[in-house]
Amino acid sequence: MITTPSSGSTPGFWPWFLQRISGVVLLALLAIHGWVNHFMPIADVEAGLQDEPVVFDIVARRLAQGAFVVLDFALLALVLYHGLNGIRGILLEWAPAARRARTVTWALWAIGVATFVYAAWSLWAFIAS
Repeated sequence: MITTPSSGSTPGFWPWFLQRISGVVLLALLAIHGWVNHFMPIADVEAGLQDEPVVFDIVARRLAQGAFVVLDFALLALVLYHGLNGIRGILLEWAPAARRARTVTWALWAIGVATFVYAAWSLWAFIAS
């Protein structure tokens, strides 16, 4: 006989589903990020036009373009969601944390929002320059 746990003790469909979607989207965004930030500048380095592939001025110039701002903020949000949702899933498999699922979820959301705000503030130094 197969029994299903009560809905209050399982993480739920949406966190599970969004974990998979965020993972797939992260792979695509990381590929774009890696190509733009690490492979495209290699030609300029080889041609002697710049010393290093990643320097402050180049990052600031890149972040002056809206597409790169969206890319970086999307990566930041997705990495935080994917990582903290994974931690949430692991914690909710542990009985003491599972009994406090709502508290665990809210605490991880608070950590995620605080980290996003702090990291966005750090990125803003490049955008505003």
